[in-house]
Amino acid sequence: MVDWFARGFHPVGVRTTLLDDAPGGSSLTLELWYPATEAHRGQDLDATSQDEFEVVAGFPAARQHAVRDAAPANEFLPLVVYSHGATSHRRACTQLCTHLASHGYAVASVDHPGSTVMDLMADLRSASEGPRRMNMLISAGNRPKEVSYVVDRLMDGVISELNGQFDSKRIGACGVSFGGWTTLAVNSLDSRFRASFPIVPAFGAGPLGTNFLEPLLDLEGWGRDVPTLVLAAENDSLIMIDELRRLHRELRCDKRLVVLRNAEHVHFVDGAEERHEMLRMQFKSGAMPSAAGVDFVSVGEAMKPFSELCPAEHGSDTVRGLGLAHMNAQLRDDADARNFLRRDLAAAFQHHGIDIEVV
Repeated sequence: MVDWFARGFHPVGVRTTLLDDAPGGSSLTLELWYPATEAHRGQDLDATSQDEFEVVAGFPAARQHAVRDAAPANEFLPLVVYSHGATSHRRACTQLCTHLASHGYAVASVDHPGSTVMDLMADLRSASEGPRRMNMLISAGNRPKEVSYVVDRLMDGVISELNGQFDSKRIGACGVSFGGWTTLAVNSLDSRFRASFPIVPAFGAGPLGTNFLEPLLDLEGWGRDVPTLVLAAENDSLIMIDELRRLHRELRCDKRLVVLRNAEHVHFVDGAEERHEMLRMQFKSGAMPSAAGVDFVSVGEAMKPFSELCPAEHGSDTVRGLGLAHMNAQLRDDADARNFLRRDLAAAFQHHGIDIEVV
C-alpha cells in the first residue's frame, strides 16, 4: 500500500523552457518535473547535486529535490499543471511538485505574467513611476488560457526529450490561492482536465479585494464531473474560511473540503514560516503598492506570528499526502487512493499528529 506522505520510488528531474506566443502576447517560462532514470537515484536528495535556483536577484538561493536536466525515465505519464499564487512564482511549491514526480507524474508550472513576485518587486522599486507590472484583473483573464496553453505545448512536443510521454487522457490541475482559483477556472475552458486540487483558492469576499474573481468563475460551465478536493486553512487571514465553505457547497461535482487546523494562508508552499513572516512584515510596513479598498497594514496586524500556528511540516505533509491521493484516485483509478480518501481521513491524519476537519 502506498504511503501517501512518503516520497515515491522515482528520482526526479527538472527542466526549464520558454514558451513563446502565449495567451496575452507574452512568453511563459515553464518548469517541468518528471521521473528520471535510475542513473540519477539519490542525486535529487543530495545537496551537492540537486537543483539550486534564484527567484529574485539578490535574494538567497533555494534548493529543490530534483536534478537539473536529468535524463527522463521512458514512461507514459499522467500530467498535473500547478498554478502559483499572486506575488509568487512557478517554483513556489516544489515540495508538492517533486513529490508527485517521484510517484510517476509529470508536473508543469509557469510564471503567470502580471502576478509574480518578480512583478511585485519591480513595482516596489519603481514606486509610483510608470505603469505597474502587477495586474490581477488582466492576469485573471489570461491564467486559465495559460494553463491550457501549457498542455497544448507539452502535447505538441515542446520538450523534445519527453515528446510523446504525456497522457492526454490523464490530466489534473492544482494551485495555491490565485492559482487555486485558476485551477477551478480552467475547467470551464478546457475539457481535458479530470481532477482539480485547489489549495486555499481565492474566492469570495476578503481583505485583499479578491471578490472580483468570483464572478469570473463559471462553476456551472464545466460540462462534466471534475472531482475536486478543496484544501483550506482554518486561520487564513487572506482568504476567508467561510467563503471556502460556501465554495464547497456551490461546487456541482464530486467534492471534498479539508481544513488544516490552526494553519494560515501560506502553510502549503515551500518555506511556509519564512514566507508567512515576510508577508506579515511587508503588509505591516506600509510599503505595499496601493490597491483600492485594501488596508495592507490592518491585514498584516491581523496575522498571527507563525510560532502561534501549527508547524510548517503539517502543511507540507497535508498538501503532499492529499495531492498525491487525489490525483491517484482520479487519474489512475487507484482503489487504495479512493479508500484512503473515503475512510476516516481525520483519524488517518491524526495518526501523523496533524489536525484536520473533513467535510
